[in-house]
Amino acid sequence: MPSVGKKSVSSKTQSLRDIVQQHLLHDVFEASNAAVQQHRGKTGGGSSWMVLVVDPESLRVISSSIGMYNLMEQHVSIVEHLMKKRAPFRDQAVLYFVEPDEKSVARIVEDWTPSKGKKGPLYGDAVFLYFLGRLPDKIFGMIKNCKELVKRVKVLKEVNLDFLTKEAYAYHFDMKAASMYSDLYVSKSVDVSPLQDRMISKLVTVCATLNEYPHVRFPARNPLCVSLANLFQQKMNEFVGANSTWWYNGDGVHPNSERATMLIMDRKDDCLSPLIHEFTYEAMVNDLLPIDDDRITYDSVNAGTAKEGSEETTTKMDALLNDNDEVWVELRGKHIADVIQKLSQKIRDIVDSSTGSALNNSAKGSGKALSINQMAKALKAIPEYREIMSKLSQHMQIAHQCMDKFNKQGLLDLSDLEQTLATGQTDEGRSPKLKEMLGQVVEEFRKQDDSRMRLRLLAIVIVSQRGLASESDLQKLIHEANLSKQELAIIHNLEKMGCTLVQEAATGKMAKLRDRRVTSYGREGSSSSESTSEYSSSRYVPLLKSVMEEAASGNLSVDEYPSVMPLPDAEAVLGSGSKPKMVSSVRKDTGASKWKKSSTGSGASGPGGKKKSHGGGRQIVFVAGGVCYSEMRAAREVMEATGTEVVIGSTKCIAPADFIGDLHSLFQQEKTNEESDSEDE
Repeated sequence: MPSVGKKSVSSKTQSLRDIVQQHLLHDVFEASNAAVQQHRGKTGGGSSWMVLVVDPESLRVISSSIGMYNLMEQHVSIVEHLMKKRAPFRDQAVLYFVEPDEKSVARIVEDWTPSKGKKGPLYGDAVFLYFLGRLPDKIFGMIKNCKELVKRVKVLKEVNLDFLTKEAYAYHFDMKAASMYSDLYVSKSVDVSPLQDRMISKLVTVCATLNEYPHVRFPARNPLCVSLANLFQQKMNEFVGANSTWWYNGDGVHPNSERATMLIMDRKDDCLSPLIHEFTYEAMVNDLLPIDDDRITYDSVNAGTAKEGSEETTTKMDALLNDNDEVWVELRGKHIADVIQKLSQKIRDIVDSSTGSALNNSAKGSGKALSINQMAKALKAIPEYREIMSKLSQHMQIAHQCMDKFNKQGLLDLSDLEQTLATGQTDEGRSPKLKEMLGQVVEEFRKQDDSRMRLRLLAIVIVSQRGLASESDLQKLIHEANLSKQELAIIHNLEKMGCTLVQEAATGKMAKLRDRRVTSYGREGSSSSESTSEYSSSRYVPLLKSVMEEAASGNLSVDEYPSVMPLPDAEAVLGSGSKPKMVSSVRKDTGASKWKKSSTGSGASGPGGKKKSHGGGRQIVFVAGGVCYSEMRAAREVMEATGTEVVIGSTKCIAPADFIGDLHSLFQQEKTNEESDSEDE
């Protein structure tokens, strides 16, 4: 069995991202570099450098955690793609860092299998083999059968990093197969699918990295979650049994640590959160602007001056929005209005600071604010300001482009309509009649040119009200929405996600009640979490937030969310402490602007804006089918409010367009299945 070696250092003092970085740098690259130098010292020859060979999956893992500079420090001379033709480096050691699958291992074996066309091995006599996850016995056998490879292997290790770190406390599996939703929500097979098996195997590596052997909880009414929870428990047990040197928090040996809880959830349980417009910075960027894998291309505006005869120009610029950008980390969870205000204040503070006298001199006597060109000239003489001003300017331009899209798409009025449908109340606290709201929906359809926006609003109406009162109401809205055949198929695919299109027929008082008022989209039988936002355009709170709050405080119902194995008595009842008070809901003044801040609003941080220290057992959350950005923000807010570390993740991170695309894939998959059936006939 390959080694999974992990140091016995408490992982509770570090974020998931920190742990992954340390694990990669110390246990993989530093250890391999030390072994290369030791081997070179013994043999007296060969290069002190290594070749790093990766496959697409492992390259993404490395790229999301460490940079090329870190690799060069550990004597990595070049990074090569396993599946491509590679140049020989016969005097250098080779470090393979790959997925534990048959395709990748077959390619490694091929590198070391003699043949007539080969002049010799591509690399030197030191081979290091690192696998992202568990190496199956069959594939391990392929390695053992290659004698030329075996005699050169210095290390063979499972590093348990088969996931990507999206944020300090967020992860995902980058699983974007078009068939995923069909596999999760349409397949009639009772057996565990290869996709589900792979998903849970990746989740085990998350826990292995965190040194957590968690209690596993799941929504009792969700068959998929029941199946995934039991599969995870089985695979986690197998991992622990096969790795006697591996330790975990709460094992009774390591002091000041408690056992974690794993909460396995499903996208099917909340189809509203990934559809509704969210106006925090990160959510808006991913919803409204072109972004791919944290990389955004934006229009950078360079102002000209009449004196120099130059005009305003626009340049396409690229930026990476991730945890390496401190400004992004600070602002991503804030409302877009706050983002623009804070960026403006930061820029103004630099311009007005005494140490920024060169900036002030540029505008001396003018009485006007600095132009971008004036600021750029002044900054040439002040290198220490150039970097931060460039970063602030970058985010200011991205934020303003979000607002340009916001205004162009008419999202101010649309957001008020969405929020009322989702919460069951207007921003003044009134519960409107459903008929009134449907009239507003029809008005929005008629003025909205983009069919994708009409599709999204119709889906929000259906999901938020848990189906329309009658088939005639549904058909009227479908007619007004004027959708294409494929867009209609997406609406009907909501049923495959457990969303009712038309409510069951009701009679008497129930029929009158249904027709009377808009209903709130909350957890059935449970009070929903209240919004801490200071803006009426952000009244809706994702359902997952209240689940995370109750889990963190020990108040999550064991009937609704049972555990695969028995929970400790204290946790099974109500938790050891009293439920912490949540920040009270902010109610807006009647007639107030939808973007106006309430004077009583507060953020999620502790007193004085200081972050709370994280104590107790970790809460690890996994959402099958995709986690949206409002839920990732909610996890950060719960961690700040309760002091419990919350690590959230999913098969992938989704924006509204991604979720709609996944719904569309159900339609495409259904067509494929029908064509296959007709061919069989």
